[in-house]
Amino acid sequence: MNSLVIGKTSQLSYYFPDSYEKVSSRNINFDDYKDKEYDRVFICFSEQRTFIKDNENLFYDTNVDYTISVISFFNKISNKVVVYGTSELWNKYNGSINISVPMNYNETHYIESKMKMVNIIRNLSMSNVIIIHPYNFNSIYRKEGFLFWKIIDSILYDKKIEIGDTYFYRDLIHPKFVVDQSINAEEDMIVGSGRLMFVNDFIKDLYQGMEMEYDHYVTENFEFNLNIKRNINYSDNYICSYEKILEETLNEIKKRKDNLSKGYDK
Repeated sequence: MNSLVIGKTSQLSYYFPDSYEKVSSRNINFDDYKDKEYDRVFICFSEQRTFIKDNENLFYDTNVDYTISVISFFNKISNKVVVYGTSELWNKYNGSINISVPMNYNETHYIESKMKMVNIIRNLSMSNVIIIHPYNFNSIYRKEGFLFWKIIDSILYDKKIEIGDTYFYRDLIHPKFVVDQSINAEEDMIVGSGRLMFVNDFIKDLYQGMEMEYDHYVTENFEFNLNIKRNINYSDNYICSYEKILEETLNEIKKRKDNLSKGYDK
């Protein structure tokens, strides 16, 4: 039986097997799927938090109303539906976090929309639905406007950039490992690397791994502080090492940069 990925331009979608059917999340015509059956359906789309300046209701329209309508339909024609929440639902905690820890978070429209989605799934007793709550994941497919998009864009195109405070710890993970966990998931879970990483060190190691001088390309301006919370939390499920995440990220950056040098970008 086939598997389906909804949200083909999301970061995660690029790391599912090529054999999986991948479709856009825009304006899904349910009639096109009413006679199909799937083993698993992965719902990867969500309204990005950077759109809040345009219309805060987009978070609820997409992350709650539209997502629930998609889940409700595909739950009837698949063995499992996997949808993505966010580890930010536990961002007030210090220490290791797992799915059994009660949620406690700093409220934003994005996070609140994810909480509403989770509550609806639970209240409707959708037993075939699995919720994955990933920690921060980054790759060459990171959307414009995020820190690691800026870093990777700088490395790929030899751009000098200015960044804010990156002197803090976070659980970072590569989307490949999130996908690996998603494919094998049988219950709700929080997915991270399982360890804390000093973000500034990771960024510097990306430049060093590409034989580029960090100080030449990056200016640190602490006036750009994004008010990153200082709570230290991370998944209690150890998945991969700092070195493995760095290696995976560097390998794909090198491949993309090599493609660019040959005149194409794939």
